Amino acid sequence: MYYVATDKGAVLKASRGQSLSHPNYYCEEHAVPSIVGSIDINNFNWKYFLAGSSDGSISLYTDGRSAPLVIWDRSTRGRPIRSVRWSQYSSTIFYVMDSANKFYMWDLSVRDSTPLVIETYDQKGLLCFAELLPSAGTTSPVVVLGFKDGSIEAHLVKEEAMNNKIDNISKLESYLSLVL
Repeated sequence: MYYVATDKGAVLKASRGQSLSHPNYYCEEHAVPSIVGSIDINNFNWKYFLAGSSDGSISLYTDGRSAPLVIWDRSTRGRPIRSVRWSQYSSTIFYVMDSANKFYMWDLSVRDSTPLVIETYDQKGLLCFAELLPSAGTTSPVVVLGFKDGSIEAHLVKEEAMNNKIDNISKLESYLSLVL
């Protein structure tokens, strides 16, 4: 099974050779269509996925429901989202990169109204990012940022922001039980 972003504001679910559970089409019910430019599936519970759009909105979906569970519609002040990625380390953390060279880190177990971190990289031109899992001797992941000039920066995510990796599936479920 895989998901496909569309330029009509929807996410399609498809499969090679097996029947699909419904729904197989995900979108905001009353929104003006915008391009879905990035999708990522939660590493701890594959039934949840994020979609980032050209209008700056981020939508959290679950398999089995066509409308989003949560929408952050002004998360980037309307700037198009170039990439949205769940953390490999925590079920409630995700990262966003927008078209204005801003990088955001959200942790839904801390707060869901605004990101925990917003960093601007106007001078260098933020091109991409990746989260690397903790290596020997560390307990926090590293976020690596790549820039248009070919340089990279590595940032250690503070341990306080990680809120322990223990029981990651229930952390996301706990958050969702509060907002639904």
